[in-house]
Amino acid sequence: MSNADVRPHHCYARAQRLLAEVGLIRDELGRSQDTRPAVEITDANPRECYFEALATWHKVDRLAAEVGVSSTRFAHAAPPLTETTPGHVIEVIDAVLDQVDAIRQRLGIKEATAAEPALETNRQPSDVLVTLIRVNRELSRSLERPFTPGDVYRVVALASTYAARLGGTATLAPFERKRKPKDCYQRLTACHAALAATIAKRGHAAMSARSQPTDVLPGDVYDLACLVLGELTFLHALTDKAQPVHAFEPAATGYRLPGHVDQLARTLEAQIAAIG
Repeated sequence: MSNADVRPHHCYARAQRLLAEVGLIRDELGRSQDTRPAVEITDANPRECYFEALATWHKVDRLAAEVGVSSTRFAHAAPPLTETTPGHVIEVIDAVLDQVDAIRQRLGIKEATAAEPALETNRQPSDVLVTLIRVNRELSRSLERPFTPGDVYRVVALASTYAARLGGTATLAPFERKRKPKDCYQRLTACHAALAATIAKRGHAAMSARSQPTDVLPGDVYDLACLVLGELTFLHALTDKAQPVHAFEPAATGYRLPGHVDQLARTLEAQIAAIG
């Protein structure tokens, strides 16, 4: 099947297989299942699934390094963000499955490879996105070195750079102490809602989330930050003559508290409001 023939229900079946495979790895590592209710999402698009799948790839790449599997270069070029299709999403899921297979071999997991479930042709991108979020939660539980506020900060900083290129300027918000991951998640949720409204003004749809995870962890904030970054890059692609963001530009590094993420997310919210 060519990528042009891939539909959301193919991505959903592949993501369900990935979820089962990651569950075997989690069990082998002696970690418990994430039993939190799934996030409720509607009106997702392939581009949002694509960016969530990229977050999955980063998490599985870290897990591979932890268990001693050589890191694999991601082989697929990014698609034009205004033309992201289910075929691009399944490419990333398959790249993650390749890493998962190498981890299985390294850990000596003997169980048979999980079978791909029967196709359910009514499945939509929202179902794919919810499944990928579940995969990411299980990967987060499997890591010895889970994703931290510093990892989240780097993603939000890149999102802020894209917002600046779109004309979104704002003074850095004041730092507030004792912020928690749930505070960061709520602020990034507000950023995503504002972006969805801005994208709608440009004549395109965006997903909406009707719930928030309980007991929010930095890994959850990372997943949402990747979606926010994805929407900003999409908006950047829609904007004529937007100044580019270059990979060689210096990036934010160093130790970060949730308060730093919250500070930058509040700044980003103001930047998005300035874009209009």
